[in-house]
Amino acid sequence: MTDETPPLASPAGLDEEGAWAELRARWDDPLAHRAFLTRCRDLDALARAGALYRAALQAEPDDPVAAAGRDEVLRKATVLGLAAVPRTAPPAPMSPWVKRGVLAALAVLLLGAAAWTALALLRSGAVR
Repeated sequence: MTDETPPLASPAGLDEEGAWAELRARWDDPLAHRAFLTRCRDLDALARAGALYRAALQAEPDDPVAAAGRDEVLRKATVLGLAAVPRTAPPAPMSPWVKRGVLAALAVLLLGAAAWTALALLRSGAVR
């Protein structure tokens, strides 16, 4: 026994309405849904397919096949959307020597400020 289901007609020669009508004729066949969604190669096509599944769910709210189709459309759209997000390279890590230099400069500034404050207090006569 084979698990082969005849494929949907070629997407190039079939408009979306025809593909949807053919899918509705084979509604309980998971391979037909897979073939229908395979035609959706961009976010616009997935949006149109999602609208069709949403309309099917509005007509029959408890239809598990329509719910599964809608969920698959959302999954595919999420994957395509995330794949389209531009990637940025992480900033180059700072060298340990640069970190030590910055820390040393801050330490010198802090000691200088403390020394300046101490000298100012001694000159003013506030400290005896």
